[in-house]
Amino acid sequence: MSRREAALEEALKIREAGKGPAPAGGMQETVEELTDLPRFEAGETAIDPARVDKHVVCITEPHSLAAEQYKRIRARIIKGTAKSFLNTIMVTSPDVSEGKSITALNLAITLAKEIDYTVLLVDADLRNPSIHRYLGMEPQYGLSDYLEGRVKLPDVLIKTGIGKLVVLPGGNVPANPSELLSSERMRSLVHEMKLRYKNRYVIFDSSPLLVTADPLSLSGYMDGIILLIQAARTSSRTASQAVSLLKDRTILGVIFNKVPQYLSSTIYPYHYEYGQQGAVKVYRYGQKPKQATAQITTIK
Repeated sequence: MSRREAALEEALKIREAGKGPAPAGGMQETVEELTDLPRFEAGETAIDPARVDKHVVCITEPHSLAAEQYKRIRARIIKGTAKSFLNTIMVTSPDVSEGKSITALNLAITLAKEIDYTVLLVDADLRNPSIHRYLGMEPQYGLSDYLEGRVKLPDVLIKTGIGKLVVLPGGNVPANPSELLSSERMRSLVHEMKLRYKNRYVIFDSSPLLVTADPLSLSGYMDGIILLIQAARTSSRTASQAVSLLKDRTILGVIFNKVPQYLSSTIYPYHYEYGQQGAVKVYRYGQKPKQATAQITTIK
């Protein structure tokens, strides 16, 4: 255990035991911030269901077939990560408009409804933050503002009242998103969010892999990555390029979004293929199945 980790653990033990405040010094602000995360109380919510985007099916249509698919994905994620508790997970896609933010949001919601887990959803797409818009919220600040030192963490965390879900919005679009996400402040934040609660999943919505360098920086802090592919749009070549960029990372699995009904063995609009040793399969309307050359890495 590093000196930094030991200091954090000792500070948390002192606070939990009620023996006094966290020790002074460089760690004090961060420990204080993580200790003062929002508490959950019955009936409290920051979300107006009438303003939630219809694609957030785990809220708008919780009993739909699409919502049921997210529950199946949740079960696979918990099964694959619970033993070693790989709890920091990034959701990304090769290109824009493939549904990664909606997927990250629905996964976070369904995980937060699990009795045994709390969830922190972080909008780390600092170039185009959208999680707050899908939830019908208008936060003034978010992650970018925290990383630039303008606000403290408790001031930007939003308790949703949806299960045990807290949202950290993206904040104001910065001039230097890549530098912020690769900064020591971001690395420390992810590290401490991972250690603070042993029953918390931290889901990160990242920008697309082939469009920006941001997810490559962020992926270095993650326990695992979920790659979203739009089955009727993403080409085999594009999927292969995305996976090749993550060759040294742990890919937990691939979610196929908007699978055409004639390619699916069921009537469900989503299909999930979890961490198989095999090629990424991507289909387009009217084409024969094609197979990408890149391999998917399983959880070890």
